[in-house]
Amino acid sequence: MNGTKELIRDIWTKMEDTVRRNKKAAIIAVTVVALIVVSLALYGMKTKRNPSVVEDKESVHAESSVVTLTEEKQKTSGIEVLAAVLEPFSAPIEATAAIELNGDRVAKISARTSGRLVKLTASQGDAVKTGQALAYFDSPELGQAWAEYAKAKGRTGLAQNNLQREETLFSKKISPEKDVIRARQELADAEADFSFAHEKFHLLGIDIDQFEKNHEGDQHPLIAVSSPISGSIIERAATQGEVVSPDKTLFTVADLSKLWVIIDIYEKDLGRVKPGTAVKVSTTAYAEKSFPGFISYLGEVMDEKTRTVKARVVVENSNRLLKPGMFAAVTIDVKGSQTQKAILVPDEAVLMDGEERFVFVRTGPETFEKKEIKPGKIFGKRVEVVEGLAAGDQVVVKGAFTLKSELKKDELAEE
Repeated sequence: MNGTKELIRDIWTKMEDTVRRNKKAAIIAVTVVALIVVSLALYGMKTKRNPSVVEDKESVHAESSVVTLTEEKQKTSGIEVLAAVLEPFSAPIEATAAIELNGDRVAKISARTSGRLVKLTASQGDAVKTGQALAYFDSPELGQAWAEYAKAKGRTGLAQNNLQREETLFSKKISPEKDVIRARQELADAEADFSFAHEKFHLLGIDIDQFEKNHEGDQHPLIAVSSPISGSIIERAATQGEVVSPDKTLFTVADLSKLWVIIDIYEKDLGRVKPGTAVKVSTTAYAEKSFPGFISYLGEVMDEKTRTVKARVVVENSNRLLKPGMFAAVTIDVKGSQTQKAILVPDEAVLMDGEERFVFVRTGPETFEKKEIKPGKIFGKRVEVVEGLAAGDQVVVKGAFTLKSELKKDELAEE
């Protein structure tokens, strides 16, 4: 109040000076001073009657974080409470990875010999089976093999007829035995040439016997470019009419039902990882989904620059969601000596309000307090609490949403 009196005294002194100069201004000054005095007097009276006004404002925030709920309503709302305890756990290894083709189930297909593509029967993206023809081509080598085959086949037939004739003549004692022997030798030579010509077609990937059953005339077969595995055509570099050679890859076929995930394992984590260890793979494309797998191979050599070792994971991809070339994050579920302790709560106990994460803690038989927490790592359906809880706190693990609703009602009522 002393400060108020001095303020009024200063204003009054200035007002007197103003009155001497201007009477009109004096009237305005008197009015202003009167209003100030009345306002200060009313505020002083209010503060004197209720000195806890300021204290009440300061306690609003604390009161707004407490919810009162009768025991009967707690039962109907399904509220369950568990004491927070420090639990031992082994922190999983988290690493970056890249998704690649399964190296054991990919085939790069080229022509067996030089030639010209005359027919294409498959396109990029097609699903193919083992032995399925993807293209056909003709070649000078094929023409020569066909000519030799036809010649050897004709000689064999002629030699067989000649042997039969000589054996008949010998049986009638018309020709000597040496003619029969010579005829047999000629047939053996012809059959050897025919077998050699037949084998050439086998080397070219042609079933000549099947071809002759289904075709008539002198037209020779074409060479098929076939897939050695079942899968999908992921690349096609073949164009009809072009001349090809064995050094050019025409098709790439891959089995995408299983893929490889290549992980970089840091040196400090090597002792906790071994072949057969379970992992979970996640990608940005499917943030809500994880793909289980296991480590099938752990590298033998460490990268001197990154101090990491490559590990290979096999994952099922029957639904074709994962694509080779994707980046991924991998969580390796390991058990080892690096066991830590932390407070873990069910994920349904943790609630959100904007950026805030909080839980409810029972502070009395019918009272619950909202406590902001700092969550850490997620372990299945449980969340690590880094800050905000202490061992022994009675945490609401079920029915927390009911308390959040009650808290919102109280906040609205106060407003």
